[in-house]
Amino acid sequence: MRIEGCPGVYEPEDDSYLLMNIEEIRGNVIEIGCGTGIVGLSYAKAGARVTLVDISEMAVRCAKQNAASNGISINIVRTNLFDGIKGRFDYSIFNPPYLPSDSPDDPVWTGGTKGSEVTYRFLQTFCGFSDYAYYIESSLSPIPREEFKGLIFEVVKNIEYEFEALSLMRVSVNAKHR
Repeated sequence: MRIEGCPGVYEPEDDSYLLMNIEEIRGNVIEIGCGTGIVGLSYAKAGARVTLVDISEMAVRCAKQNAASNGISINIVRTNLFDGIKGRFDYSIFNPPYLPSDSPDDPVWTGGTKGSEVTYRFLQTFCGFSDYAYYIESSLSPIPREEFKGLIFEVVKNIEYEFEALSLMRVSVNAKHR
């Protein structure tokens, strides 16, 4: 699969690749914050029914171009997180903006003043759309797990850097809280 980058759209990096090739992910999948589309398109190419979502018009155009150039027919929507999304999915995938910023004026690139605000909103809402989610978490903006009593968090894989660690997280809805 060939993915082209686009100006103003997050280029695939290690965090993007952490979300790919997860054997469990199949069926009906939604990727929030799709950027170039590399993650969701890889699952669509493997046979999943995928909906790609991004808040950025540039990212939506980029993902559409990459889908077309790879011959993949896919639903791509411009919206903020799950706003306006209908239906249930087997899996939700999210590579959030997770870097803290003193001026979090661009939700495409920053995760809020703590870096975790966008991820926090994702975790509050994904269970209305799926029972399982995979997302990336940075050691610079950890999620307070105790605030999500109905969710079960599992670290699947880590990448350690000198300045931070990235974790591929698997989250599931606790059956007692459904």
